[in-house]
Amino acid sequence: MEIGVITNPNSRKNRNRPDRAEQLQRIVGQMGEVHQTTSIESIKPVLRDFLRKRARYWVADGGDGALHWMLRMGMEVLQEDEFAGQSVTLPMTLPTKGGTIDFVANNVGIEGDAEGILAALRRGLERGSTIEETEVDSMVIDGVQIEDGVEVPFRTYGFASAAGGVGQRFYAKYYSAPDPNPRTIVKVVTNTLMSAPIALSPLAKLPLGQLSTYAREVFAPTSCKITLDGMVLPGTEFTGVHVASMSINLGNVLRFFGKADQPGLMNAIVGTPTPWGIIRNIPRMARGQEMRGRDVLDRPCREMIIDAVGDEMLEPIIDGEYYRNVKRLAFHVGPRVRIPKVVAPKAAKAA
Repeated sequence: MEIGVITNPNSRKNRNRPDRAEQLQRIVGQMGEVHQTTSIESIKPVLRDFLRKRARYWVADGGDGALHWMLRMGMEVLQEDEFAGQSVTLPMTLPTKGGTIDFVANNVGIEGDAEGILAALRRGLERGSTIEETEVDSMVIDGVQIEDGVEVPFRTYGFASAAGGVGQRFYAKYYSAPDPNPRTIVKVVTNTLMSAPIALSPLAKLPLGQLSTYAREVFAPTSCKITLDGMVLPGTEFTGVHVASMSINLGNVLRFFGKADQPGLMNAIVGTPTPWGIIRNIPRMARGQEMRGRDVLDRPCREMIIDAVGDEMLEPIIDGEYYRNVKRLAFHVGPRVRIPKVVAPKAAKAA
């Protein structure tokens, strides 16, 4: 078996598509198998089956979040007794641009939709063509969550995290939209800029609805302690807490973490800039340039540790996925992940 596909019928993009698995199976044909997973727990048995059948490509029918959980569960399966002694490595993993931002696929140059990408991959394998691939750094993330009052350690893997401050608040606004998409990014930025003169001034006391609160909510700091490559940063209130192992492009609107494209390094963007300091950097965000300001660190790193301070727990977003009630996070450069660069037309042209 060459291709193993995971699809979730309950995901946003697959709702009202009860025949999704059958549709994708017709596309991969004899080259692969498509399995439905309706929960995180159901991913592992599918990946074990893919490993036993020597699937060369693991495909997530979705975007960054789907790839995130496939990568995390895959790493855990590879460490099980059945596979640990066989020197089995992680197969090539492929997102299919079905998410709301798709920064991983955009970073490596994947083009098309899920149907077109799978059809192009199948055709390439049938013809014996060389499938171009690229390698990117991941992050290994060790954390501690509070569950029912008990500290529970966990390990996950990812490519980018808005762990606190403006990035995390931005994502909270973004994902609260009924159908998040690149236009939503523009809307959140616009609402923030329109609200700032009122919400960040004494005029915030006026009953002006969203204008009185929006920007203040977006720029609310996160209480935490940050240690960057062994250096404890001063302060316990940060308006920016971000780290990534690859550059990201948010809907061709905002671009960050260019320093992470150097192999073996992450890029941390952390600090205590004022809301106006962040707003002044928006043009640089649009161009993908380094953040500037005396209260901002935009630098390469190999380790970043974040500890919650006080009663407020962390709610980091990793590859678009929320993690709740987190007390501690430790980011390190993780394993290199191989991703095939599949360029495909839209499904209507991919017959």
